[in-house]
Amino acid sequence: MPLSHYLAALFSGIGIGFTVAAPIGPMGMLCIQRTLASGMATGLATGFGAATVHLTYSILAVLGLGSLAQPWVEANAVGFGIVSALTLLWFAIRTHRNSIVLQETGQADAVRLTHAYLSAVALGLTNPLTVILFLAALHAFSTQSAAAPLVAGVFVGSAAWWMVLSTMVASARSRLTPRMLSLSSRFASLVLLGLGTMMLVRIAQHALG
Repeated sequence: MPLSHYLAALFSGIGIGFTVAAPIGPMGMLCIQRTLASGMATGLATGFGAATVHLTYSILAVLGLGSLAQPWVEANAVGFGIVSALTLLWFAIRTHRNSIVLQETGQADAVRLTHAYLSAVALGLTNPLTVILFLAALHAFSTQSAAAPLVAGVFVGSAAWWMVLSTMVASARSRLTPRMLSLSSRFASLVLLGLGTMMLVRIAQHALG
């Protein structure tokens, strides 16, 4: 296969990954809040957790499992939504109670970063928005013959967005006073709380309607 095909698949994957990651939804707000509260490393760990989910979904898509799973996903959309909403509410309440970390140290960093990564993976796997966006991108996956560079591109594109977002928020964080930093983080937590509540309200409206 010509090199141009591999490059085309790679750049197509980067575009898909960036497009799926860029909308500021629950995962974006979680990344912002964690960057404000604990610094850029924690924000990046959260973002790379999301990128791992995007990588996983793209692998399933190129294997042809996306189309097979679509009816099941649509049938269980309410369950996904409830789990995602409750997870968001838990994150919002937990982070609202936590103090701002201005300096991080060795072992605490490793624990915090691991938790940030794994919890982001858990949220991403149940986030209906991520599932819907990847189902919408199934056609792009099915038209590419070079699967490996396409999948790699999705991860690169997604990771690039989280690096940009974390860097921007961390840059703003360095200019904030401790009080302003605390207020900003609390505001981001309230946005997460609002997003989770809105998801539950929409699910309830759909069930009653």
